[in-house]
Amino acid sequence: MPRTILVIDDEQNMRWVLKRALEQAGYEVLSAEGGEQGLNQFARHPVDLVLLDLKMPRMDGLTTLRELRRRNAQIPILLLTAYASIPTAVEALKVGATDYLRKPFDLETMLAHIARHLAQQAEATPSTELLRQDRFGDFIGASPALLGVLARAETATQAIHPVVLEGEVGTGRRHLAHLIHQNSPATAKGRLFEINCAHWPEPALELDLLGEPSGDQPGGRWQQALGGSLLLSEVAALPLHLQERVGRHLAAYLCTPQRPHGLRLLLTTTGPVADWAPVLDMALHIFLPALRDRLEDLPLFLAHFAPQATWSREARAWLTGYVWPGNVAELQRVVQQAARLAAGETVEPHHLPGQLAPADGPASVGAYRIPPEGIDLEQVEQDFIRQALAISQGNKTQAAQILGISRATLLYRLDKYAIATSEPDTG
Repeated sequence: MPRTILVIDDEQNMRWVLKRALEQAGYEVLSAEGGEQGLNQFARHPVDLVLLDLKMPRMDGLTTLRELRRRNAQIPILLLTAYASIPTAVEALKVGATDYLRKPFDLETMLAHIARHLAQQAEATPSTELLRQDRFGDFIGASPALLGVLARAETATQAIHPVVLEGEVGTGRRHLAHLIHQNSPATAKGRLFEINCAHWPEPALELDLLGEPSGDQPGGRWQQALGGSLLLSEVAALPLHLQERVGRHLAAYLCTPQRPHGLRLLLTTTGPVADWAPVLDMALHIFLPALRDRLEDLPLFLAHFAPQATWSREARAWLTGYVWPGNVAELQRVVQQAARLAAGETVEPHHLPGQLAPADGPASVGAYRIPPEGIDLEQVEQDFIRQALAISQGNKTQAAQILGISRATLLYRLDKYAIATSEPDTG
């Protein structure tokens, strides 16, 4: 999986040169023209290393550096500085910079510095798989799509800024929110208090999320989370006018120096919530992939949800060929029901719900119907490729045969869509 580098520099030409050189070296690149934009990018995307210009208008490099270090104590941060500001760069090393490069610098030298610091970071940091086992072992999965999520969740436990968990229904957003709370030294000793924004009427939500203590009145229920974590589930279900008011209210409270240490705000949502901008600007974002994007984890789910059951090849093919609109929650219901119906025997297709059944016979042009709202053709193609790989257990030759294309064509599409395969290529 490519490493991601965030470039923060107010000079457009410098950003262009760095982005081009880094992408040619195989890195993914995020760029920002100033400290504020850089911090927003840092909050919204997983980042492995930061290139930070020291002299910038508005928010300068030192201020940006301090805020980056407040959010993440381990990530390598390399300063870009002119000769005249070398003393300031040395001072920045004391604040928390990892290293500095003096402008103008040679691109090969820069790439060597980056590779060295990323290698040192990898040696000093426990692998994501070990973190998953030690701290997030209850969150099932080991696919590439999930490992980045769990690494970001591990980062979330190290500080107390808000966390936004976005993903489809059934992907485990609430479960991961609970694990972040449990594994955070700052909040684990306090309680996690949850308010589901989709289940309460508007007047009750307004009181619970905005109410302040007054006289004998205790205020809103959100205050019961002080010293721990407040989990607001399905925040997009709040009326728009309440989203904006609650976002401003909670952001103001989180920013005041008098707030009790350890209060963390956790939000779950199925989509963007722009009206929460005051909170989003200081939040760490975690996007949970849909089950269809990590079908490599299916054997782990089967072993977890029905540890005594055995599954026929045909039944597994039904499971891997289904799109799982309800994600892991739906899979759990289906797997446990099928295991009960099999009553100790091998689970066969007739134990599974009928909607999982694949279309009979070879697919024809008329076998698929485009919905009125249209489709994303490239996304459909990617989904079929992942399903074929899951059915063939990673054998690319068999997957190509399932799709009716040549092996060379499949390899081209795997590279085009950057689809990682966890199984060895045995075909």
